Amino acid sequence: MKKLFSFLFENLLQLIYFIAFEAALYFGLQYLLFNQPFTQDTKDPTIVPRWVNVIYFILLYLGVVIGALLVLSNLVPRKHKNQVLRWFWLSLALMLPFLILLINQ
Repeated sequence: MKKLFSFLFENLLQLIYFIAFEAALYFGLQYLLFNQPFTQDTKDPTIVPRWVNVIYFILLYLGVVIGALLVLSNLVPRKHKNQVLRWFWLSLALMLPFLILLINQ
């Protein structure tokens, strides 16, 4: 029973850290890239008005997430490396909803 409680507590703590990391990353990049008022220079219609900012968001998001993966994979013990990779793939999957939120602003 104690092992099960310890396992659940570890996973809950990992989930809290993951949510805090993703929220800080999303809102930080949103503040850096999408806080300025938008002015369209040309009259040509575009599908995504701020496509340059969207590309910068994707590149910075991937850079920070891959950097965090590299740092964490060096810091955690060997038995937890598969958990770090699981959170990495979940973070990459969350990039799509984040992009949808940013594009629909």
